[in-house]
Amino acid sequence: MKKSLIYIFILLSVMACLDDKSNYDYKDLNDFENWDRNGVSNVAGSYTLYPGEEILLEPKVRFSIDTLNPDASYAWYLGEEEEMTLLSDQLNYTYKADQIGKFTLLFCATDNKTNVTFTKELTVSVVASWKNGWMILSRSAGNESQLSMILSKKQSISEIVDGKEVSRDTVVYVGENINVVPSLGRGPRKLVENFIYPTAIGMQVEDEVMVLQESGPVELDGNELTPVGYARNEFFDGIPDRFDPVDAVLTFDGKWLLNSDNYIYMANLSVAIDLHSGFYLKDPSLNGKKVKTLLPYYKGEDNYLIVGIDENNTYFGIVNDGECIYNTTDYVIGPLNNVGACAEFREDYENDLLKEVKGDFIFHAWANEANYYTPPAYFSILDQDGVYLWHYYELDYREENDKFRLMEEGSESGQIPASIMVDYKCMALFPWHEWLLVASSDRLHFYDYWENRIINLSSFPHFNSEIVGLAVKDYDSYYGTVNAHLAVALKSGEVYVFEVKYDSELEVMELVELYHKDGFGEIVDIEYKFGQGNKPGASSMY
Repeated sequence: MKKSLIYIFILLSVMACLDDKSNYDYKDLNDFENWDRNGVSNVAGSYTLYPGEEILLEPKVRFSIDTLNPDASYAWYLGEEEEMTLLSDQLNYTYKADQIGKFTLLFCATDNKTNVTFTKELTVSVVASWKNGWMILSRSAGNESQLSMILSKKQSISEIVDGKEVSRDTVVYVGENINVVPSLGRGPRKLVENFIYPTAIGMQVEDEVMVLQESGPVELDGNELTPVGYARNEFFDGIPDRFDPVDAVLTFDGKWLLNSDNYIYMANLSVAIDLHSGFYLKDPSLNGKKVKTLLPYYKGEDNYLIVGIDENNTYFGIVNDGECIYNTTDYVIGPLNNVGACAEFREDYENDLLKEVKGDFIFHAWANEANYYTPPAYFSILDQDGVYLWHYYELDYREENDKFRLMEEGSESGQIPASIMVDYKCMALFPWHEWLLVASSDRLHFYDYWENRIINLSSFPHFNSEIVGLAVKDYDSYYGTVNAHLAVALKSGEVYVFEVKYDSELEVMELVELYHKDGFGEIVDIEYKFGQGNKPGASSMY
């Protein structure tokens, strides 16, 4: 409403000035036809700051006339709609990030001859420095766990397109914090992020990070990265013998630990915004079912299934359908749910890629954004005596005669070229672009599995050490305007981050280096930290 009033005021001011023919001629008026493009420079459309940071905004104003010495007044306002607050009446303004949130700044330049006001809107996002970015888990010389972060910000940058300067948003990397959690533990294994998808109006919950290690899992606050929970302290009836979790799935309403003896321990949460509102039981879940693998879980909307592979190399599901009680403000998870129920295939079901699978799995990833119309999809790589098969499949469940049945909604498979699997180290999936990235020793290979073709690189990055970890922040961009980011971890303790740019006409991939740093130690795991439950999806650049 305020913006509309401002523009109405501008229009009325212009009309009044045109009627006053004794003072001004139409051709001598400053105009705002090209104001957004040419009128204000030296300030971006958006900024990202960490708490306590300051930024000096020094706009350069260019009117269509009086360009050298304009007779003008300036002002900065905070907010929009009915809550605009005057911050400054000077051309330059220093903004200080006092609190976390997203804020709107309005810059106004008034031509004193005509009282016409020109405006430019800026967005400032204030985020915790460890909210988003790349997490690196390393092992020290004494086997201590060390967690480090590569810091990122969203920033507007200028580019020349068709001879004209245009602005676009991108993510930049502004440094790193190494070993941010003293005395974290020993024997690092894996990182898992736990965040809640905001399914209820007004729901606010911070993410957490679980560090799996030999000394026991620890959960860290997503902003401060300080310990907020230990799995050993969350058992209701005592810690199991040989309690030694090696993997975890963290969901909307539960936490699932896969132990080294292939048993699963479950904590069923009672409050959606409290990730420690439940407790584990000493007895294994799923009636003592032995489990080899828990698949990565897409923590988005409408995903009510955890997928695993049991000791018979057969897929199964765990129902995860808890939801908040309708129209309440305490976000209690309703008791009428089936969380923890096991879903298995019928006895007569036959698919040798899903039941009694022959071979060894070497890679699993989530492969889509589950929603009301599409069940969750997964992508796996199977090693069958040196023949590598990729498998894309959708799994869901249904209730049938008081039992839950795992259902296959769709399935595609193919064979990976042997040439890119020589000296294989690790893999990563670009879920929106449908590419598979394979690391072989110190080389990277992009593979389009739907088209069964290796994608050529315009130039090969030269690494001085073998690759030990890959992580991807992919984007589902309808117009292809947003490129994925890729992190590569090396045995030497170095980490690279690249922008992945694909030329569809030339069918060539380019890796643009955005960040490179060594000194991370012996890297055990690297993951992108999304920060919120809606961030892995389509429109979340940062």
